[in-house]
Amino acid sequence: MKFTALEIGSGDAFLLQDNERNTLFDAGGSKSKIVKVLKDNEVSQIDLAICSHNDKDHANGFIGLLMQPDICIKEIWLPVIWASIVQYVIDHRSEFHKIWPLIIQNNDKYEECNYTPDDLFGKEFIQVKDFNKKLSSSIEELGDMRIMDRKGELKFNSLQKPKRSLYFLCANFDRILEIVKLACEKGVKMSWFEPTNVCVKNVIDYGFVALNSKLIRRVRFIKDPMSFLHALTLTEANKHSLVFEYIKNDIPVVRFSADSNCICQSVTPQYTNNIIVTAPHHGSAANANVYTGIHGQDIIWVRSDGKTKNRPCEEFKKLPVKYCLICQTKEVKAEISFEYDFSMKKWNHTNGDACQCKIP
Repeated sequence: MKFTALEIGSGDAFLLQDNERNTLFDAGGSKSKIVKVLKDNEVSQIDLAICSHNDKDHANGFIGLLMQPDICIKEIWLPVIWASIVQYVIDHRSEFHKIWPLIIQNNDKYEECNYTPDDLFGKEFIQVKDFNKKLSSSIEELGDMRIMDRKGELKFNSLQKPKRSLYFLCANFDRILEIVKLACEKGVKMSWFEPTNVCVKNVIDYGFVALNSKLIRRVRFIKDPMSFLHALTLTEANKHSLVFEYIKNDIPVVRFSADSNCICQSVTPQYTNNIIVTAPHHGSAANANVYTGIHGQDIIWVRSDGKTKNRPCEEFKKLPVKYCLICQTKEVKAEISFEYDFSMKKWNHTNGDACQCKIP
C-alpha cells in the first residue's frame, strides 16, 4: 500500500494505491498537470476518484482526466448538490438563457443571505437511478449550456466588465456541468454524497468511511432561480467538503480532510495508530481547530499546495510530524510518498522532505 501527495502545482491531489486498486482524492487545479503526473507514475486506471467539493484547486483536474483517452476512471464520488444543479438545468434547458440573465442581475444578493443547503430545495425529488437515466438522455443538450467559452471569456457581450464574483459563479457552473457531462459520456459510475451536520462514520465501499456525509439514493429539486444561484455560490462549500477515512484491517490508516473543519475521529478521543492526515485547506489558519482537535500517536500530517504568507498557520507548524509539498523556506517541490509496513502497522516515509516551515 502506497500513499502519494502528488505535485500538481495548485491544490490537492492524493493517490492511494492498495492491492492494485488506485484511488485519487481530488485532482488539483490544472487540467494538464494531473494527467502528466499520473502518467509519470505509470497510472493508467483510477478505480475510484473522489471530488471533495467544487473549488477549482480540488476539482478542475478531473476535467483533464475525463478528457484523457489514455486514463480510465471506473467510479467517481461527487457532492449531491452538483446533481441538483444539473437537474435544474435539465428541467429548464429550453428557457435557461432567459433564466441566466436574471441570475446575473441578482448576483450580489446571495451575499445578503446566510443560506444553508436545506434552504435551496423544495419537496420534490428524483431517485438517483432515474436521474442518471435522465442525465444520459440529456447529454447533447447540456453541451450548449456553458456560460463561458473555452478561453474562459463570458459569452454575454452585454457584460462589459462583470465583477470578479461573477466570473467565479460562471466558472463554478461550467466546471460542474463539464465534469458531470464528461463522466456520463465516458460511462463512469457516479455516486452522490450529501453533507451532514454531525459525524456519521458511514461505511461505504472500497474500505472508505464517510465522516461528514452520507451516500444518497435520491436527488432533491432546487426551488427557483435564486436558489440555483445560491447553490452555485454557497459559502459553506469548504465546510461541507467531503471527508473520508481509509480503513485497512479495521484500522484507519489515511484520513482525507479536503477543506473541511470536521474533527470527527474513528477512535475517541484519539487515533491510536500511525495514520496519515491530509492538512485541511492547505494549512489555513481558518482550519486551525482541526490541528488542535485531532489527537493520536504519531499522526503524520501532509500539506499540499504551495507556500503563502498565511499558510501553513502556526498551529500546523507546531505539529510534531509533518510534511509539505513546498515549505515557506524552499522553492523546489517534490512529491511526498509513504509505503505501509503491514507487520509493524505503520507508514514508512519514502520520498519528499519533512516540513521546514519556521514558527515566527
